[in-house]
Amino acid sequence: MGAPVAGEANRDGGTSGNGGDSIGEGGAAGDGGAAVSSDAGAPALNAGGAAGTGGSGPSQGGSPAETVVQVSYRTARQAIDGFGVATAWGVIPPSARLDAFFSISKGAGLSILRNRIPFRESPTHNDNFMGAGNYDFTTVGSDANAYKVFKLNWDNWDLVATRKLIATLNGNSDYQVPTYISTPWTPPNNETSRWKLGVADYVNAPEVGGYLDPAHYQDYADVLADYALGFASKMGVPLSALSLQNEPNFQVQYESADWSAAQFRNFLVVLRAEFEKKGVFSALPKLTIMAPEASSFNEALILPSLADGNIAPLIGIVGAHQYDFGPWNLSSYSPKPLSNSTAAGKKVWLTEWNTSAFVGETPLSTALILASLIQADLTAANVNAYIHWWYNDLVDSAGVPNKSLWALGQFSRFIRPGFVRLEAPGRVNNDLLLAAFRDAGSTQLTLVAVNRGLVDTTFAIQLEAGTLGSVSSYRTSASENLANLGSEPSGGSFANVTAPARSVSTFVIPVSL
Repeated sequence: MGAPVAGEANRDGGTSGNGGDSIGEGGAAGDGGAAVSSDAGAPALNAGGAAGTGGSGPSQGGSPAETVVQVSYRTARQAIDGFGVATAWGVIPPSARLDAFFSISKGAGLSILRNRIPFRESPTHNDNFMGAGNYDFTTVGSDANAYKVFKLNWDNWDLVATRKLIATLNGNSDYQVPTYISTPWTPPNNETSRWKLGVADYVNAPEVGGYLDPAHYQDYADVLADYALGFASKMGVPLSALSLQNEPNFQVQYESADWSAAQFRNFLVVLRAEFEKKGVFSALPKLTIMAPEASSFNEALILPSLADGNIAPLIGIVGAHQYDFGPWNLSSYSPKPLSNSTAAGKKVWLTEWNTSAFVGETPLSTALILASLIQADLTAANVNAYIHWWYNDLVDSAGVPNKSLWALGQFSRFIRPGFVRLEAPGRVNNDLLLAAFRDAGSTQLTLVAVNRGLVDTTFAIQLEAGTLGSVSSYRTSASENLANLGSEPSGGSFANVTAPARSVSTFVIPVSL
C-alpha cells in the first residue's frame, strides 16, 4: 500500500490575513448590558490560555439575561451542505471509531466524505489504477467526435478501502453521509505516457510536479469522465462533486501538479466537450465540477473560468483550502468571502485544513482554535461546507478521538445538510463567538457558541418573530466531549443560556412561527 504523503499534514509559513477585523483575542470580558447587534466581521481566533470550564447549560429565569443576542430567524444567509473528512491513501477510521465520526446520535455526525483519485504511478508507489504504458483504452467514434474509454482498475487498494467504508456508512441508519467528492493529486503520468510536462524525474517520481500537457487535455477529460460514470456502480454511491486538482498552486515532493488560471479555463473547455460526448451530465444530472482547491483561501485560479459563459455553468463549487492560516497569523487572520464566486452563483466549500501547525497547543486549545476557524468561515467567509483533512488529525496518538473531533461535532452533528445560516451576531465579546442556523423546515434554531475566554458568559437568545421551545444543550470542554446536558424550558420569547469558559456549546431549540 502506498506511503501517505508527509507534506500534506504540515504547513508552516505563508501569508497573513486578508484585512478586516483583527482575529487577535482581547482580554476576558463580562456580559454587557445592551443587546448585541449583528457583526459581520471575523472574530478573534486566538484561543487564549488554559482555564476551567465551570458553569452549566441553559439558565432560565423570568426575564432575559442582561446580554441579549438577537437572531433574525426569517433572514437566511448561505445554505449549509455539510461537514466532512478526507480518506486519501487509505487513511480511514477503524470500525471501532466510526460512531465517533459519523453517528448522528452519539458522534460528530459528519455528512461529507472526500476521497483521492489514485493516479500515482511511481516505481515505489504505483496505485495501479491506470495500467502500464500508454494505458488500456478503446476509441469510440471518429474524427472530432472520437473519444477514449479507459479501462480503470477499481480494485485499486485505496478505492477498495474507501468502498468498504462507504458500504459500512450506507448500511447503518445512524450514519447519514449523502455527499461524496473525489480529488486527484496528479493527472496520470508515467515514464512512458508522459501526460505531464516539466516533471523533474519521469523515471522515479513521475507523479511529482509538472503540469498537464495540452496535447493530453482530451485524454485527462476522458479519464475523469470514466471515473465519474463508474463511481456509482463501483463504489456504491453517486459522486456529488468531481475536483480537477488538489492544491494546484503548491509545489511539493509528493504527487502533485501545477495549474494556472488560464490552464484551468482551457482544460474546462475540453472537459465540457468530452463530458457531452460521453453523456456524463445526462447520466449524472446531480454531478458538479469543483475547482480549484488552492492551498490558500482564495478564488484567483478560477476567475477566468467563471467569466466564461460557456464553461462557468460546469462549475458548481469553488473549493479552497486554508493553509494560509496558522500560528504565524493567529491574531490577525480574517477569512473573507470569495465574493466573485458567490456573485456567480457558486457554492464555496472549505475542503481541507488541519491542526498540525499547532503542535504546541493543548488538545483543548487546539479544539477551540478549530471551532473558532469554522465559526469564522461560516459567519465571515460564508462557506457552504467545511471538510477536515485526514481522520487521524482528529484522534490522539492512541487513535482515540480528540477534542478537535468533538469541537467539529458541535457543528456537524447539529447543523445538517439543508440548514441555512441566519442573520445573527458573530460575537458577544472578544471571547464569545456565535453562529446561528435553522433547519430546512424552519422549525428549529441551532446556535453554536465558542467561548475561548476565562469567564463564563450568560446571554439570552431572542428572535424577531416566533416562540422558542425547550433548550437542549450539548458541550465540549476540558471534561466533556459532546456531552448531552439535557433540556430546560425557555421563556417563550427568549432563552437564557450559559457558555462556560473554554468550551464549545450547541443549543438546539424548537421554534413555532
